[in-house]
Amino acid sequence: MALNWGLLLVVIGVLLVGCSNNSKHYSEGQDQAAGNYLNLAKGYIEEGYVEKALKPLQRALKITPRSSDVYGMLALVYQLGGENKEAEKAFKKALNYNSDAADVQNNYGAFLFSQERFDEAYKYFSQAANNLFYDKRSRAYENMGIVAQKQNRNERAKYHFIKALKLNGKLITARLELAYILHQHGEYRSAWSHYLIFAKQSDQNSRSLWLGVQLARKNADRNAAASYGLQLEKMYPQSKEYREYRSQGRE
Repeated sequence: MALNWGLLLVVIGVLLVGCSNNSKHYSEGQDQAAGNYLNLAKGYIEEGYVEKALKPLQRALKITPRSSDVYGMLALVYQLGGENKEAEKAFKKALNYNSDAADVQNNYGAFLFSQERFDEAYKYFSQAANNLFYDKRSRAYENMGIVAQKQNRNERAKYHFIKALKLNGKLITARLELAYILHQHGEYRSAWSHYLIFAKQSDQNSRSLWLGVQLARKNADRNAAASYGLQLEKMYPQSKEYREYRSQGRE
């Protein structure tokens, strides 16, 4: 069963606070003005007006031309607009001006993942995760797990998902994918425990419902197996998971 790789999220909201990492180069007033432009650009992105975000970012760069924050958000704008070459240039400039910018490292990793450059993506996720003061380390570890799983390195993926969940127990992707790996390894009781937590935190899709059926059966919970199977039948009757469910017999 293939992982939905679209779950790998790019963090946009992290670049809100202006250009504090460049304070030694610019005055407080310049930092504030650039920060206002960053917030304006972020607002456009959140509203879906990606093309409008370019102008305030260009104005911010005129004020703080060596800002890692501005280039980091500019990279996201280019990425969202499908301008991948420009996005990569902006990511590299952002990291050149601040090589320890964990948010940019994480976002650059997501960009590289979208280009199927998995080894490079893993490297940048790892750099972000290793920053003990990064307040989204859990996301970076989750992303490392996704890359490892994509590369069929399930033991490594398992380790990263467990680490991510230790830092943030509400990561539904890490929780579900850990349940998948544990199921594949025959650790049915542990997989079932993680799955039940996932089911309380997230909506279901055909893939997760079919996993629920299988784990419920392995843990002798016939009622849960029947319930997940019924949901699969009603919600996703055309899915490959439902066909597999039918081929193995309903309970």
